[in-house]
Amino acid sequence: MKRNEIAVLLTVFNRREVTLKGLQSLFNAIDYLGGDYSFDIYMVDDGCTDGTSEAVANGFPTVHIIQGNGSLFWSGGMRLAWKEAIESGVIYDFFLWFNDDADLYEGALVTMFESYYKSGGGSVISGAFCDMEGKASYGGRDQDNRLLSPNGNMLPIFLMNGNLVLIPAIVVRRIGIIDGTFSHSFGDWDYGCRALKKGFNVFLSTNFVGITERHDHDIEPFLNSKYRLHERINLLYSKKYSAIMSFLFCKRHLGVCKALRVFLIQNLYALCPRLYVFRKCTR
Repeated sequence: MKRNEIAVLLTVFNRREVTLKGLQSLFNAIDYLGGDYSFDIYMVDDGCTDGTSEAVANGFPTVHIIQGNGSLFWSGGMRLAWKEAIESGVIYDFFLWFNDDADLYEGALVTMFESYYKSGGGSVISGAFCDMEGKASYGGRDQDNRLLSPNGNMLPIFLMNGNLVLIPAIVVRRIGIIDGTFSHSFGDWDYGCRALKKGFNVFLSTNFVGITERHDHDIEPFLNSKYRLHERINLLYSKKYSAIMSFLFCKRHLGVCKALRVFLIQNLYALCPRLYVFRKCTR
């Protein structure tokens, strides 16, 4: 029987210990899965200055390390890793996105593949994560932007987080890789929405696959009145917090009216953060 060939894709930047811990949990999950699966891991080092590449090369010598230019961010780094995997000459059956800050359960990949086959195949599976208290943190949201928690069933999702995502080759052949329009955020959401538009199903994994704490407990910098106005505006239009990328995503998948509304609100809050704080307090 032919072995399933899987390319694991990740991009990292200056969090060496987090990366090493995440990779160890990934290798543990690979070992636990066993069976007819073969994994190649493609990691983009997007300009790390903390010795990440050296530590990974020493601790995990089978990882293919690709040097970025320091300005790729998440979506750009994932695109580069994906291109390297495709151009390797190996015909991969699946591509697996992985975030290095994910602490995977030992059975994470068992859950991912069981979810895939339970879906009937040909579907995209987004791994569900929880925080240290067991509350859903990442994975996927419905069309009302509600974060979903796994319940053992195949839950369809609309907005897909890129922490651990299993993508079959048939999807890649149909829609390609992460869109170059997006530099950091929205690349994962956009990919899931594009898959849906092409008739593929996108599901949340049936159970949690690991622990990842939320990144947005603190207020976004462009909404923080501690920053000066010009600093907030610069942050809002930076690659990481890009209002333009937000507008393009919303326009593509939610319509022009929604895109304009989100764009205006983001700019209004950046101009006057007190409005954002007031809205949060009065919910």
